[in-house]
Amino acid sequence: MQQFFIQGESGVIETIVDTPKENLHPTITVVICHPHPLFQGTMNNKVITTIAKAFNNLGIEAVRFNYRGVGQSQGEYADGIGELQDTLSVIDDVHQRKPSQQIILAGFSFGGSIAYKAATHYKNSIKSLLTISPAVVNFPLEQQPEPTMPWCLIQGVDDEVVSYATVSDFFIQKTTVDATFIRLNNVGHFFHGQLVKLRKHLEQHYQSEIKSW
Repeated sequence: MQQFFIQGESGVIETIVDTPKENLHPTITVVICHPHPLFQGTMNNKVITTIAKAFNNLGIEAVRFNYRGVGQSQGEYADGIGELQDTLSVIDDVHQRKPSQQIILAGFSFGGSIAYKAATHYKNSIKSLLTISPAVVNFPLEQQPEPTMPWCLIQGVDDEVVSYATVSDFFIQKTTVDATFIRLNNVGHFFHGQLVKLRKHLEQHYQSEIKSW
């Protein structure tokens, strides 16, 4: 694990790179967006670290970061607009350090909506989009352009924050691209007691997807 800071729109952005024991895919990086900063969301959220671990197990480096005003990142909450800009700054930093890098853009809850929006800013370098329990109710995405890259959405059936029905309806309306919907039974929004299940689904899906790249 390596901590460093990059320059963002509102000051420095605290960033961590989780490096796998064996970097089997040196040209791939997953960038992970965390949950809502006003509700204790940070890059150390257990779902975020589970995503990082899953990709590390596949031999892929993971980049986690704190939005403005969270942890050691400078600035203050900006209603999703500033947090989107923070995400773009992190992606741009990956490209500056590794110009040919292919990026898997991931996000959980609020971060899932941010990742969905950020993906539309890049036509070629975002290789895959991953959204877990995306906050499609409080941060609607219906007016956003559809993703052009393969998209995986994971949703718990018993989600008490973002209803399964709402997310499912949203997904059905946005499936003109190569898309996968993973439905997890007996799973709530925060994946209490279900992180191993989540990690295994992530590893299985992306191990298969990456083989086709």
